[in-house]
Amino acid sequence: MAEAVMPKFKNDLGLRMHERRHVFAALSFACLLLTASVAGASPIVYSIVGGTVDIDVKLDGVVIGSTSGVALTGDSVTVDAAALTVDAIRIEIAPTMISLSESFGGYDEITVESAILEGTLAFMTIGSIGVPSNFTAFAGPLIVNGSWGATDSTMVNPPQSGQSIVFDVLSLSAVVNTNPNLRIDQVTINSIEGTPFNEPGRFLTIVATYTVLTAAEPETGLLVVVGLVALAWWRRRGSATGIASRRRRARAVGPNRDRNRPRRRRTLSASRASSYVRQSR
Repeated sequence: MAEAVMPKFKNDLGLRMHERRHVFAALSFACLLLTASVAGASPIVYSIVGGTVDIDVKLDGVVIGSTSGVALTGDSVTVDAAALTVDAIRIEIAPTMISLSESFGGYDEITVESAILEGTLAFMTIGSIGVPSNFTAFAGPLIVNGSWGATDSTMVNPPQSGQSIVFDVLSLSAVVNTNPNLRIDQVTINSIEGTPFNEPGRFLTIVATYTVLTAAEPETGLLVVVGLVALAWWRRRGSATGIASRRRRARAVGPNRDRNRPRRRRTLSASRASSYVRQSR
């Protein structure tokens, strides 16, 4: 009797373990969906992986020099697409020189040695319009830190280098689309007053338009990949366990089925019985 009950208990235990694995896989998948939905509704940090900046140099509002395709060297932006907000920004450009069609204080070449556009501690999105896949955000305040220089092609004036840039940007407008990529139009990143260059009352301004290419930080993609790999592993393990369980059940039940089955009594028909008696005589 104990031998008959024991295989049944083992079979039931195997089924319960198999069911538990499927339940665990389902819960893992639900947690993955929940994590993905939370990530989609939260600000995400995107590294800047490419892009360019176009620069105009203006003297009293008139463009006297420009350059395009200046590379971006970093850094990152934080976007909450669901809320239509840009929550943080830090963009650095590569050094570039711009030739001027009109000299400023005797200098006809301006060099932006470095310029980092970054949100201040009070940076926030003031307003936005659009949908999560394509919206325009108005955000600020920001600050530009860096340095600039100037040269005179006629060699009359001594070259300038390492002149500090500390320029406040009240706000900017950023067009954000899927990926996301950003376009920031016409941001003044420096303004130089002309008095030190014998140009009193005149202003030389440097205006930049950014096209920013981004990619999600590794942690965001890694979370999704780990979840998918774990789900696939548990599904495969559950399938293999189910097959092994069925094989064990077949081996356990097979011998007991024949052992516990009641034996059939062999009986002889009347004709076969009389024939057997005649042969025995």
